[in-house]
Amino acid sequence: MSTRSIVPFGPQHPVLPEPIHLDLVLEDEKVVEAIPSIGFVHRGLEKLVEKKDFNEYVYVAERICGICSFMHGMGYCEAVERVMQIEIPARAKYLRTIWAEMSRIHSHLLWLGLLADAFGFESLFMQSWRMREQILDMFALSVC
Repeated sequence: MSTRSIVPFGPQHPVLPEPIHLDLVLEDEKVVEAIPSIGFVHRGLEKLVEKKDFNEYVYVAERICGICSFMHGMGYCEAVERVMQIEIPARAKYLRTIWAEMSRIHSHLLWLGLLADAFGFESLFMQSWRMREQILDMFALSVC
């Protein structure tokens, strides 16, 4: 008679957009079933926002995702501005739009590079990451 056991596996993040957690059902040493835990992305941000001032949460919002950090911070700031009925200058709107589009292009280039690398297209990987670095350099210049 075989021994049946459940082994937790994860959260794993092998180049996946989001982490995954599996419960592996084993019979002796053979995996007979893998039960995924859907929605394992909870990072405690909801509880953290209860303890932070609305000014302090901007830093947390920017760290939700390392790839598209500007967009999360911008979305949070726009929500706070709407709640407080604050009108921002037109120049700020233009700059936000430019940074948001550059952030979007940066994200697309990153995923294109990863896809190219997975398929073995080394030159496309290098070219997309070269263009991505130029955008990151522009971000660094705009901060200074």
